[in-house]
Amino acid sequence: MKRLVIECGVAETRAALLVEDQVWKFWFGPARGEEASDSFPRTGRRFAGRVKAVDKALNAAFVDLGDGGDAFLALKKKNEEHCIDGALIEVEIKAPPRQSKGAALRFIGPLKEGGPGRLPPFEDAVVEAAQTIGDAADEIVVDEGAALRALQAAGFENAHHESHLVSLFAKHGADQEFDAAFERIVSLQDGGRLIIDEAQALTAIDVDTGGLSASSPARLREKVAFAAAGEAMRQISLRNIGGHIVIDFPDIPGDAGRKRFQEHLRKMIVRLDGAGAGSFSRSGLYSFTAPHLALSLLDRFTEEDAAAPVAGRCFTLESAAKMAVAALERRMRSAPAARFRLSAGSALEDYISEKEKWRVRLTERYGPRFDIVTEDKTGDRSFDLTEQ
Repeated sequence: MKRLVIECGVAETRAALLVEDQVWKFWFGPARGEEASDSFPRTGRRFAGRVKAVDKALNAAFVDLGDGGDAFLALKKKNEEHCIDGALIEVEIKAPPRQSKGAALRFIGPLKEGGPGRLPPFEDAVVEAAQTIGDAADEIVVDEGAALRALQAAGFENAHHESHLVSLFAKHGADQEFDAAFERIVSLQDGGRLIIDEAQALTAIDVDTGGLSASSPARLREKVAFAAAGEAMRQISLRNIGGHIVIDFPDIPGDAGRKRFQEHLRKMIVRLDGAGAGSFSRSGLYSFTAPHLALSLLDRFTEEDAAAPVAGRCFTLESAAKMAVAALERRMRSAPAARFRLSAGSALEDYISEKEKWRVRLTERYGPRFDIVTEDKTGDRSFDLTEQ
């Protein structure tokens, strides 16, 4: 059973795909009505780009898409004459940016006028969510009547509308799964744990027995490895991890045990759409590739934080603002008669104040029963919600 739940928030639209009541995939996009302003470089989207520089040594052009980064276009005979400094060209995203690497592009053709930015058509956010991760869903649940009509008009006859005092993400456990998706360590249900490290070249996943002991160490390792195989694939999908992935499973002694595990692993990896065939190295590391169609959650929502002595990561100002507004929206939904105060750090409050549409939508949906204020004691990107 696959169910897609879609929330139409005042600051963003978000969706979660559940497989047998477990969250397997997330999708995030603009609030409905703001699709034209969404310049996020997803795979398949088309952009007008301005050629910033041509590198003959790399045989490539660096292109400004209007999103603040430099995208990469390989030069070929059919596009060389059009890719000169300052030229405006139409391109399609082949692969989205990853950490410090820009998006990879496919050349469409020259453009005569305009500036860098995303090109139409602009699909309704709920329709794009359904098309991107919900095509195989048995059921689509959305929390807004107008969004339901948009889905039905697009041919999604399995969609229906649900409205609750709690949000759809909270009801189906997606909020909890989203928060946990930024944790490095994932506990396995029957013991042991996964340790997930995303790096620029690859993602490494270590399967740790976590100090477990048993009368049969071989059977214990096999049990942990079986559990880790399924959960590792879910975490890769959930976190939107793509590219080269290496997993260090516990060593399973005996040909029969290894054969059982390898057959189980083959069944688990087919759950990742487009994943390449995996193989074990001589040292026992399992390696495979997964399609890189969008930024991982870590890349999408966080940025480097210059913490000493080792650099860490923190939520971006945009993602922190959307989380704060979503939290306020959840509280006002669950308590229709209460008034709330959102106390935010100065940078966060400034960002939210600039988004006048968010305040207007909050008032239209829930009434003028909220205040958003600056709290000096709160960190720049932190917030606190209190009932007044």
